[in-house]
Amino acid sequence: MNKKVLFRSLAGVAVVGAALIAYRAFGWGHMGPVNDLQLDLSRPDALVMTQSLSTLPRDLLTVPLARDVLREEFLFYYEQTEDRLGLKGSLRRIAYEHELGWGDQLLRMVLDQPAEVALWRDADGSLKHYAIAVSRSQLTKVLEEAGKIALKDTQMTVAGALRVDGDSVPVYALNYAYKRTLLFAAHGQRLVILSHPGMLYGGSDGKDGDGTAEKTLAGLLSGDRAKQTVFHPQFHLDQAAPQGHSIAVKADFLSFGYQPFFGALEAVRFDFSKGAWKSGVLINAAKLRKGGYDSAALWPALPHSPSACFTVPVDWAAMQPVLKRLGGKTSEPVLPLADQLQGPAAACWYGGSRLHTPVFVATRAPQATGDNLYDSLFTAAIGGKDAVRKTSAAGGVTRWERTVATSMGEAKPALAVMGNTVVFSADGTLVDQVLAVRRKQAPAASDLLPDAGHTVGLIAPAALAQLIQREAFDTLPANNEPVLRAAANEHLVPRLDALKKYPPFRMVLKTLPSSGTAWQPLEWQAVPR
Repeated sequence: MNKKVLFRSLAGVAVVGAALIAYRAFGWGHMGPVNDLQLDLSRPDALVMTQSLSTLPRDLLTVPLARDVLREEFLFYYEQTEDRLGLKGSLRRIAYEHELGWGDQLLRMVLDQPAEVALWRDADGSLKHYAIAVSRSQLTKVLEEAGKIALKDTQMTVAGALRVDGDSVPVYALNYAYKRTLLFAAHGQRLVILSHPGMLYGGSDGKDGDGTAEKTLAGLLSGDRAKQTVFHPQFHLDQAAPQGHSIAVKADFLSFGYQPFFGALEAVRFDFSKGAWKSGVLINAAKLRKGGYDSAALWPALPHSPSACFTVPVDWAAMQPVLKRLGGKTSEPVLPLADQLQGPAAACWYGGSRLHTPVFVATRAPQATGDNLYDSLFTAAIGGKDAVRKTSAAGGVTRWERTVATSMGEAKPALAVMGNTVVFSADGTLVDQVLAVRRKQAPAASDLLPDAGHTVGLIAPAALAQLIQREAFDTLPANNEPVLRAAANEHLVPRLDALKKYPPFRMVLKTLPSSGTAWQPLEWQAVPR
């Protein structure tokens, strides 16, 4: 399954200072500071390196599944998005009023050239904030004119200045739509655009704080190639420009902040070259704890036909602070669990359940004995000791369950231990399905996997479409949301139907680094249905 990106002249010190004070007083301060999020400009969540930003959406559609699901509207959206149209209109107005010749040229300069785009998440978790860096030899005239415009235009202002390679470089603010302002600065052949002023001037006093943002921006604008690639080391990328596109995303973003528990998996990468996409994962060998990343023991315990299922190399020692806090709620400490569990863990979603109720499966060490720790763990995590129902069954199965009232109705989270398998879900029926598989009473996910040990993920588009449709329509009841329900029927359902015709895909990781941190190829293979 396959699966933003848009877009030196010299001004006197007095003018820069006056403009800076005025703009901070009446400009982005009213938009709210972005850096309330503690956004670190030196550490993006994702990095895109491309020969041409304008061709990236089109090349994404070369993937058959993406083409069928996203369709041509995906291209039109990024061509006609509100931000891009607003920016284009503002640049045309400025060029017309000031008799300039680069109305659309500046946009093309960014979108049609080799570029790097760094992205940061917003409070809602989306990759909303970005920095675009390009090299272009035709910047001199544009920047000279920008410096003159900033002294008299209502939409373009000098926002500040920073030092780059010993030079004072002005930073311009362009207000291109309602509550839409970007910053841009250039030095030599380098141009950098920031999507929001708060990325550079985000503190309550309008300053950078510890200077990290200014240092990062100065590096991106530097004539020194090593400084320009300030983001590369953290993604373990070389300085060579890709032949097509390269997209690297940190695992911390993809895992909603849970990545510290599986620190060995640092990032995921997608490369496009010669008309084809390839994938890779960034693995830190030093953080592969006991059990490594061999998932062979997990897939035989997982029920058949998941919508999506992934295994991750868990660092169980990283669970100690959490277990220590949970142990404070019980009469018996649960900290020893960090030593009892080993190897990777699996998280799986099923079409018959809900998006918020995945099932988690882990493996106990052979020498681990006793269930008291799990009794305490379930009580501490779920609460209501008197309401917890504990049962035992043949085959050495111990199961805990409690009925919990939620805003979405009653839920029955359950935890079970059977032999060396530990399973938990907020949907107790999924726990029972795992137990049935362990008893050989139901088919396992491994039945159709020729190489379970090297399989680290499984995605079934048909079952995934079922899950997405259920979630979408449950939040759009026909009586309360007729307009949105009709829109979902017209636009969402056809795409889900297109998704259903694809076979399951498994993600295969055949090699691991023996030391250090390195990118490893991630293969996508169709699984027979």
